[in-house]
Formats: sequence, structure tokens, C-alpha cells
Amino acid sequence: MSFGPRVLIVDDEVHLMKIIKTCLTREGYRVLQATTGERGLRMALEEKPDLVVLDVMLPGLDGVAVCAELRRLHFPAPVLMLTSKAEVEHRIRGLNTGADDYLPKPFDHREFLARVKALLRRQQRDEKKSFLLRFGDAHVDLEKRSATRGANPLKLTKTEFALLDLLAKNGGKSVSREQILDSVWGYTYFPTTRTVDTHIYRLRKKLGDDGEQPKWIQKIQGEGYCLSESTVVQPPE
Repeated sequence: MSFGPRVLIVDDEVHLMKIIKTCLTREGYRVLQATTGERGLRMALEEKPDLVVLDVMLPGLDGVAVCAELRRLHFPAPVLMLTSKAEVEHRIRGLNTGADDYLPKPFDHREFLARVKALLRRQQRDEKKSFLLRFGDAHVDLEKRSATRGANPLKLTKTEFALLDLLAKNGGKSVSREQILDSVWGYTYFPTTRTVDTHIYRLRKKLGDDGEQPKWIQKIQGEGYCLSESTVVQPPE
């Protein structure tokens, strides 16, 4: 017997929750439910659903904070955020902290289902991809969380792997310090942007990229950091 994907709905509007659940179950999805951010975060980590539908305005821990914490903990499933039309800033913050898409309320159930299906299809494609990064004689396998430099193992911290993972997934585009802080350290943690610079400095040094003009992890003035095009990002051989 086959089962459809599992979708976690995190929303405190009971009426909307019922509508979403009915819409999903009719399409063969299995639905999990939570009405607070704290409960939603716990269920996402414990139940590991295929998709999270996350309302921005939640009692206690809000949706943006939940999303940021999920990404900090490397939660792999896509997140669809629900916002009101007036919540532009929340929308931007949600996307910056790792949400994959957003849908303003009120919405048509057909558009909702289309977004859900698109995110799940994208997730299936992404699961087939993994990144191998090459920094001269240093190789980093993000899927296996392993690294070498020359013939020797290279010890990277969990934070350093998360930094490289974030930069790799942005495909050479600049990632701001604020985005890095939210994604790697989490929305509920309050380091300064100097924290990012310090960790980048240490990571460069381990990779042999700590000269006057770093080649691989580049600083974009006024923007943030990116991986240079000379860094090979590809599926492991």
C-alpha cells in the first residue's frame, strides 16, 4: 500500500487549518498539525515531514523564527510560508531565513495545491544533488560532511560545513552577513556580523585561502560573501 507525502501544517487559525487539511487529504497527502511555533518546530524535527506549511503570525515563536531554526538545524524539507498581504517585511524575512516560497492570504485552494506540488517536485530533484567543493588541494564533500587537504583529513566544524553549504546552494551569488547569521546561527541567537567575518577567516585559513586576496571565499564589499567561480561545485564522482 502506497502513501502520499506528509505535510505538516503549522497555523493557529482553526478554520483555515481545516480547509487546508481537507484540500490536502483529497489529493492523497497525509497531514500533521500544530497550532504553535514551538509545537510545529518540535514536530518538524521529530516527524520529518516532506513539506512544512508555516504561518508567519503564530503565538509564541513566530513562523520566521521557526523557519530560521529549522534551517540552522539543517532541516531538509521545503517550507511554504503563509502571510497576509500586508506582511511584506515578514515575507522578505521568511525568504531570507530559508523559506522556499510564500503564499499571501486569502488564497485559492488550486494555487495552494500548485505551490505544494511544485515544492515537492523541486525537493525530489534537489535530493538527487549533492555538492563536492574543491579549493585547490582541499576537497569538501557536503553530503558526507567530510573534508581533506592533500592526503590528510581536514577537520571542519559543524558551523563551517553549514557556511559552505549555504554558500554552495547560492550558486556563486553573494550572501549577506545577516542571511548567514539567520541561516547558520539561527534567528533566536544574537551574534554580531563580526562573528561571520571571524568564522570566514578561520575557514579560509583551514582551506589554504588566507592570503591578502582570498581566491575562493570572496568578500563582496557592502554585500556579503560568495564562492568564486573558480571553485568547482559539482556532484561527487
